[in-house]
Amino acid sequence: MKISQYRSLIILLFLALIFNQTHAQNEGLGLWNSISIEKKIGKKFAVSLYGQARMVDNISYTQTYLGEVGLSYKIHKNWEISGYYRYIERRKNETKEFKHRDRFYADLSYERKVKFLKFENRLRYQSQFKDNDGETDFDASYLRNKLEISYPNKSKFTPYVSADLFYEIGAKVDQIRPKAGISYKFAKHHAIDVSVFSNIDLVGTESSGAIIGLGYKFKF
Repeated sequence: MKISQYRSLIILLFLALIFNQTHAQNEGLGLWNSISIEKKIGKKFAVSLYGQARMVDNISYTQTYLGEVGLSYKIHKNWEISGYYRYIERRKNETKEFKHRDRFYADLSYERKVKFLKFENRLRYQSQFKDNDGETDFDASYLRNKLEISYPNKSKFTPYVSADLFYEIGAKVDQIRPKAGISYKFAKHHAIDVSVFSNIDLVGTESSGAIIGLGYKFKF
């Protein structure tokens, strides 16, 4: 086994440890399943489609479904801007009906490789509207900043860690989402991603337990 593969194995064991520690302290285990498709249009543009289902309460029921479409533009080698629309169906608990939400957001992303590590910073502005008994009401507007550090290598495995900070405009920073994961590219255009993360509420007591992320990505 090569050194890079040993490092990937260590990361996987580290993720398992994080999962066991978090699950021991929080009973609300979650599972987010996703699929994404990205198509390049020339050298600068790319269009993407994304779908996700979120299960909560020890993976006992699905709380949220969402679909998303977006367009990105490569400004420079290291800089990219993008815009997205997300359609959301969400319910508060297993007995409630699904309620519709619309979210619009724009990203400004910067990435740079320093020696053997890759740094990515994403600044996001998002606005969300929800269906309140047939009427569309403004829900919330956020600025989010996400920093991700990954370890690209010659193997098919790419481990990473990240932290996403949520600032509600006009209010305060109210949530942080730390994450550790690993991506596995098993073919030229195909990859799967496995991660463990948690949504930490900084102003209340609604922090989630451990959430497992399982994603499939297709880029061409």
